[in-house]
Amino acid sequence: MTEPQMTPESFPVPPDRALIHRRAAFSHSSAGLERHYVDEESSEPSQESIRRRMADESLRLIDDLTNRPMDPMFEDARLLPAERRSPLSIWVNRILVFVICVLVGLAGTGIVQVLHRDPRQKVREKLISQVEAVSKRANDLNGQISDLNGNIDTLSGQVSGQGQNSTQIADDLTNGTSKVQGQGIVITLANPIASKDVRDNADQIKLVTDQDLQWFLTKLWSAGAEAIAINGNRIGTQTSVRTAGQTILVGTASIEAPYKIEAIGDQGALSDLMSRSDLQNRLHDLKNANITVNVSKQRRLNLNAVGLPNLSYAGRSH
Repeated sequence: MTEPQMTPESFPVPPDRALIHRRAAFSHSSAGLERHYVDEESSEPSQESIRRRMADESLRLIDDLTNRPMDPMFEDARLLPAERRSPLSIWVNRILVFVICVLVGLAGTGIVQVLHRDPRQKVREKLISQVEAVSKRANDLNGQISDLNGNIDTLSGQVSGQGQNSTQIADDLTNGTSKVQGQGIVITLANPIASKDVRDNADQIKLVTDQDLQWFLTKLWSAGAEAIAINGNRIGTQTSVRTAGQTILVGTASIEAPYKIEAIGDQGALSDLMSRSDLQNRLHDLKNANITVNVSKQRRLNLNAVGLPNLSYAGRSH
């Protein structure tokens, strides 16, 4: 009866496949290296083991990975003493990493804000401030011109020794070159109040236009108004009411809603204007567009004079 032969734990490496690099250990720590041995009794395999080895030649890679997972040269690296770091150096490194992460985050946030910022916004704000400053200066100059015109008229009357005649007074009222004070009416036009439904149908909103203001001016002049002003800007013979982009201009001054039309004249005739039957269709259209129209009587209105324009003309050459 033959005893069964034990299969070795690992196949021996043939000389032609032996490792080129040999282990070189020059330290007392070489005793800590792992060792892999092959059973000496199985060093001379029998015929059956040779056949088994030849049959299992394809499993040599699995055997190497299982029994020899580490190259001897890498295994020698474990002989080196492990580097010991002090707790202070560990915490210093952690703090440095945290500070660097915070700085990178702040820098990234600043870059994102710069990229999302519209570079043209500053230019627009600067232009708007310049326009507002010029408009304010123009209004101040117009007020000074009105005061000077009033002083000139007063001094002219004192020099001539007699007051102005009715024709000159009427011309000054029509031209708007003199201040006017008296009773009259005030018509206020307001755009529709913004709401959710209005914002959803923004393309269908009807706003007060320059044509609406011109229509009211025409009707007030026809009703006998002696002087008219829109938002404090006196209407003269050469004062235009027009639209520039989305802004309404009275002369060169821009105005915004609500639009306040002040008219000096007979209160009865001016107030009855709004109840005339031929004007109800236009007022009804404004009401359907949610444009508010309010009319109020005023006992005392003060309208400034409009600045005199620079007139130019062409003449025949002699």
